[in-house]
Amino acid sequence: MTSLIPPAEAARLLYRDNLMSYVIRAFRELRGDVPLDVALYMRAICHLLERIERGEVKRAMILMPPRHLKSTIANVAFTAWLMGRHPGARILSLSYGSDLAEGFSRDVRRLIEAPWHRAVFPELLLDPRRASASELRTTAGGYRMARSMGGAITGFGGDFAIIDDPMKAEDAQSETQRDAVYKRYRETTVSRLDKPIHGAILLIMQRLHEDDLAGRLLPSGDWEILELPAIETRVREVPLPGGATWTRCPDDILAPTHMDRETLGRVRREVGSKTFEAQYQQSPTPAGGSIIRPEWFGTIPANLRRKDYEAIVQSWDTASVPGESNDYSVCTTWGLKGNYIDLLDVHREQHIYPELRQAAFKLRQTWAPHLIVVETQDVGRSLYADLLRQNHRGVRGFSPRHDKVQRMSAQTVKLERKEGRLPHDALWKEGFLSEVASFPNGKHDDQVDTMSQLLYALDRQPGELRHCSRFKG
Repeated sequence: MTSLIPPAEAARLLYRDNLMSYVIRAFRELRGDVPLDVALYMRAICHLLERIERGEVKRAMILMPPRHLKSTIANVAFTAWLMGRHPGARILSLSYGSDLAEGFSRDVRRLIEAPWHRAVFPELLLDPRRASASELRTTAGGYRMARSMGGAITGFGGDFAIIDDPMKAEDAQSETQRDAVYKRYRETTVSRLDKPIHGAILLIMQRLHEDDLAGRLLPSGDWEILELPAIETRVREVPLPGGATWTRCPDDILAPTHMDRETLGRVRREVGSKTFEAQYQQSPTPAGGSIIRPEWFGTIPANLRRKDYEAIVQSWDTASVPGESNDYSVCTTWGLKGNYIDLLDVHREQHIYPELRQAAFKLRQTWAPHLIVVETQDVGRSLYADLLRQNHRGVRGFSPRHDKVQRMSAQTVKLERKEGRLPHDALWKEGFLSEVASFPNGKHDDQVDTMSQLLYALDRQPGELRHCSRFKG
């Protein structure tokens, strides 16, 4: 007589031994009635994670676009499943921020405490005496420790280290920040493995820069890579469970029922090609390679006049040392009309301070700007104060918090949408475009600085410009 396994027992065995099945059940626990559209890339991720659990893979990267459940699968469901199968395992989970890391930890706790999970893994018990938002300890001596990449993990070791989004996207253009993340990886991740010969490290991220953490680790050749661009660029063989292979062909969409071709095109327009190529295509060096491309700038219609603009804005970047031979003080004057940002004038001269002050007053009188933005560093503080004394209305100071490349990179999407326009002919035009094309490797960047400063000011929607159509509604 053939004995049948009761359905409940069959489900228990399936969830215990098959990560993809467990992920489907975990998603229902975490997201309620939201349907999960199971895709081949999810099976590929689960196949890699199961091989990590079995000890077959010691270093692995999952590189794929945002909003495709990579963290839910690899950092939440996988770690809960791993703890169920190995209650004594010690897991380190690291993310760029403590809030993010603790959010993942709360989701793991929610899974572990669910009745169905306890039925699947009855031997997994959390120690109620040693539990917090960032630490889940088991009665078998295991734990899941959640920390930020910069957080203290001294004294804690691990069998598995999972690095999920090691840095914020806005920090990726800073070499200092990239160096810091790499230093933390070397000093506080690799050295934390209890048994280096057996310990595994999993890096889950979207590419942000050619020199990000993945970019620095890839050349070693020690890592198994699961790279999944949103739009496939080549023939790619992706391993699946049971020895099967998923063949991706050029132009294939990763998850067409989640983000179809039209949606991805809209995202590209919204975030810009540089960000899209990095975060969605896992190719952080787009064709052309420059931060700003001269061809992004349109031409101002010849019939536009000063009075046709909704607002005029001036942006000042002053020389750090007045009169220094290699430094220029620059004021760019911009006209705002609808979504267009038109560069009307560039003043770029070497000044000692009395001349700089006089030039600023004259430019203000000539253009009657609604807003003047001044970088308040070095001599800029004096110019800002003098402009305030002359007429306090419409003068704002700007104190940059990030480096030049970060500031400009954050604004390029506006230029790529061809919102920036230049005159058909102006004496300063070629010099401006030359500086733009060479940034950030050119000798000078003062004109670019005034542009990024102006674009940032528009993001802040200052009160002086609220009558413009771009700030209505």
